[in-house]
Amino acid sequence: MGSEMCIRDSYNILNMFLTGLVFIGGCLVIFPDTAVALFNSDIIENLGAGPEIVVTVCTFAVAYEVGLIINRTGSVVLEPLLKRTKLIPFNDNYTLFNQKKKEYPIMNTLSREYALSRTGVVLFLSLLILSAVEKKCSLVAICAVITGIYFLSCRKHAGKIVELMQNG
Repeated sequence: MGSEMCIRDSYNILNMFLTGLVFIGGCLVIFPDTAVALFNSDIIENLGAGPEIVVTVCTFAVAYEVGLIINRTGSVVLEPLLKRTKLIPFNDNYTLFNQKKKEYPIMNTLSREYALSRTGVVLFLSLLILSAVEKKCSLVAICAVITGIYFLSCRKHAGKIVELMQNG
């Protein structure tokens, strides 16, 4: 049980931080002039001693929150939409899922991978929209391809979970 908890905690922290950092990095690429203006602004200059430490801590805090928001958006907005439109197979029977999890321990991994893929869809769809607003066609194309890959991964993992839940 201890190693499972450690994996879950690591997953949550890394998922939020990495998602947030990728989003921030994507925004720096999409809005380079704004990023340069921010780093050259009086805000950074007036931080006093050790502004790089403050900027680093703030960046990680913002990255975690952005990642959390993207993750939750995947859960409360994207997932219901995908289920309602039947773009992914889904079985909402959580009791059955927990029973099958005992029979098929791989369900934990599949569930984590599904959630990561769902988060990836929201992340790159968001970057796609921002790129489109800024008329950065090459970034729109790149984000569209990556969004598609994450969607296919999400669908694949959801399908495997449903298939294992139906075995019995």
